Amino acid sequence: MFNSLQRLNGRWVGAVLVTFVLLAPLMINDYHQSFLLQVFMVIALAQAWNLISGMTGYVSFGHAAFFGVGAYAGALFLTWGFPWWLAVIKGAGIAALLAVPLGFLTLRLRGPYFAIAMLGLNEVGRVVATLWVDVTRGGTGLTLSPELLPSLDVKYFTMFGLALGATLLVAWVHRSRFGLELRAIREDEEAAEMVGVNTTRDKVIAFVLSAVIPGAVGAVYVMYTSYINPASAFEHARNIEMIVVVLFGGSGTVWGPILGAGTVMVLRELLWAQFPSAHLAALGVLLLVVVLYLPGGLISILRARQQKRPDARPGESP
Repeated sequence: MFNSLQRLNGRWVGAVLVTFVLLAPLMINDYHQSFLLQVFMVIALAQAWNLISGMTGYVSFGHAAFFGVGAYAGALFLTWGFPWWLAVIKGAGIAALLAVPLGFLTLRLRGPYFAIAMLGLNEVGRVVATLWVDVTRGGTGLTLSPELLPSLDVKYFTMFGLALGATLLVAWVHRSRFGLELRAIREDEEAAEMVGVNTTRDKVIAFVLSAVIPGAVGAVYVMYTSYINPASAFEHARNIEMIVVVLFGGSGTVWGPILGAGTVMVLRELLWAQFPSAHLAALGVLLLVVVLYLPGGLISILRARQQKRPDARPGESP
């Protein structure tokens, strides 16, 4: 979060959070464990979106497509007799294979054109899943038999592992030369090319990495719900949720998606309980408020407080 926090307090906070997550199944009921599983899912998806959109500035409205592909792949491989862990790997792998040619094609576009292309990709995925009845069973969807599914604890720890892995990946990218090149692309792609950055290679690598995570998450999610259909696999609201979480927490940062996911998920749970038909509209309003009044996200508030500290050293930055 801040340099000093990352070196000192951040490690303790991280250790406490991980310890709590590992011990939580012993202390909470299935409802709260399921809620935490969904929080981990949102963190992983947000970090994936952050990797391509937050780091490079290529705003994607279609990353739910990779989630849907992973969900269907996971469900199909389970029904074909593969173990659950291999179904998760297959879901991630198929999403990555799909992302390679798509990255080379769509990343030639910029600004709103890329965003619209990705939005179209999500719709194409929904249509294909609906029409490919022999494999996906169309609108009827796929229902998984309970004996094929791992326990709630296994799904909980697997989703936590994906959230942790996605966060560590973003942290590594953020501190690496690769991450510096991605941020250079975000600020001025032409200038980055002029100083020797292979922008096409970097963008495609970031795109593929950002697709692997939703593919794996989708495979675990279908094991959690035991059912998938085109509408739930390629849900547009999931794209909105990724964007809201990252922008609310802080785009292009490591801790922002975590802060955003925790806050948004609690708010969504409260709103869903009180206003089940209006919680998505509330998320849209929240996105509008963040864009207008808090463009730097929650992390910007913490940065401002850090800069006002009496003991803050000159040049100390988040």
